Amino acid sequence: MFSWKEFDKARNVLGEAGRSTYSEALGQHHLSVRPKNLLRWIELISDDLGFLVLLDITCVDHQNREHRFELIYHLLNMGTHQRLNIHLDFSETEVVPSVRRFFSHAGWHEREQGEMFNIRFDQDLPTLLLTEGQSNYPLRKDSLIRGWPLLATKALPVNRMNPNKSEAPYAEESWMWKKFPIVAEETLGNFEWTVCFDPEKVVTSHIEAGFHHQGLEKKLESMNWFQVLHYIHRIHEGAAPHYTISWVKTLEEMMTLKLPERAQAIRIIMLELSRIAEHLTVLHEMCFALGKNEHRLFLDMREKIYELFEKYCGHRQGFGVAWLGGVKEDLPHGWIVEYQTVATLLLKNLPLVNNALYSQADFRDSLSGESVSAQTILQWGVGGPAMRAAGVNFDLRKSQPFYFYQDIDFDIPVGIFGRAYDRYLIRLEEMFQSFRIITQVIDNLPLGGILSEEFSGSSAEILKKMEDKGPSVPWHSSSLESPNGEAGFSLLAGPKWNLERVKIKTPSFMLSQAVPALTLGLRENELRASLASLGIRRNELDR
Repeated sequence: MFSWKEFDKARNVLGEAGRSTYSEALGQHHLSVRPKNLLRWIELISDDLGFLVLLDITCVDHQNREHRFELIYHLLNMGTHQRLNIHLDFSETEVVPSVRRFFSHAGWHEREQGEMFNIRFDQDLPTLLLTEGQSNYPLRKDSLIRGWPLLATKALPVNRMNPNKSEAPYAEESWMWKKFPIVAEETLGNFEWTVCFDPEKVVTSHIEAGFHHQGLEKKLESMNWFQVLHYIHRIHEGAAPHYTISWVKTLEEMMTLKLPERAQAIRIIMLELSRIAEHLTVLHEMCFALGKNEHRLFLDMREKIYELFEKYCGHRQGFGVAWLGGVKEDLPHGWIVEYQTVATLLLKNLPLVNNALYSQADFRDSLSGESVSAQTILQWGVGGPAMRAAGVNFDLRKSQPFYFYQDIDFDIPVGIFGRAYDRYLIRLEEMFQSFRIITQVIDNLPLGGILSEEFSGSSAEILKKMEDKGPSVPWHSSSLESPNGEAGFSLLAGPKWNLERVKIKTPSFMLSQAVPALTLGLRENELRASLASLGIRRNELDR
């Protein structure tokens, strides 16, 4: 759990080393550096302070500043649960050193920000979401979006052959390359996937993303907080409450606003219901990929959760739960009784369905491919159930509890081998723990209001109050534990709450980069179910 004592230790070290370049705000460390000092600082904080995990990289275009661009590296110390933001200021003509020598998973972060802002790194980076040869840089303030060049079709790689026929052939001469287009069952509609088999098991693979790019971050810069609230539902429809609550949570932290206890309780209930619904969706997709009829049972159970959402807020997937300063609606009359009926039914049926699946040897064998180590998981920046399935005990509800998660008694399930079967078991157990959390919250449901008095009224009235007050800090990053990993927002706001930069952090971005490592050694008939167990969502990948 987050400790202010550990925070003070890190603040003293960074303050002494950084002096005028260090600051702290809202429980996070901030350090301002220039490109020539970046790698030295990364090495220092990694070796001496234990900030070994890179969570995200955000770029901001300050069009009228001397150093036009700012890269923010979001780092995490998993031991002390401290967060450090390194702010790198540089001009348009400067070259930025790549941090991939310290963080293997920084590749996709740098590629994304590089092509969105035309940033030059000291290593050549292929395009990730946009086409090669394009001159449009969508997130720059002066960008003029024109036509995009067509994406050239890439031929399959050619295996290297031993020219000396008197010697044994190279091992790769027997390799077979296969391309799964975005419409293939194996890719689940997320990306194009080129896979190499040996010829039975996967030896390497390559992902082409960018087929669904929405440009959502660019759209949000021209909106107010209320309009953003109606757009971010679509980032992940199956976990909509996590993104809407994360958005208002970011704003509330920037305003140092305390929520009514009843509003906090209702938010926790909706977050856990959304977690259960998404886990049921993933288990359905896994069973469907393996041709198991039990997938229908998971859909039926998810329907019960959706009915609870619909009776609370009018939307089956939990749209419109959150509101700045609380929640839109109180729990309606009779809702708790209906929840208890649904919980009793699901807690009875989930073990029965699991026993039916476990008794089928082909189900266990199809999900029990190659093991994935905790080192691999951390190396590729993977979070959520995929991380915990490999033995890493980390969950934001425990490490950095918000609302009153710290007062709730629940466990974090942890696996051993990191395989698809471990991910299945983790998701199954997390549903039981979510029911446990909701039951405790309902048994101790606070009385009182559901909305802060300071922010009651229409959206226009709230916006006027916000403009008068202004944010306590201009820049802030906040996140929570979504069903598939850490999700949240990094926000740069002006004095009148004009949104100058909104960076969306999603778990699917890092999960997609890690797919080649997580599917290594699998057979072709195991790929679809293994990919389904990760819970990658297309709109989370291409924001």
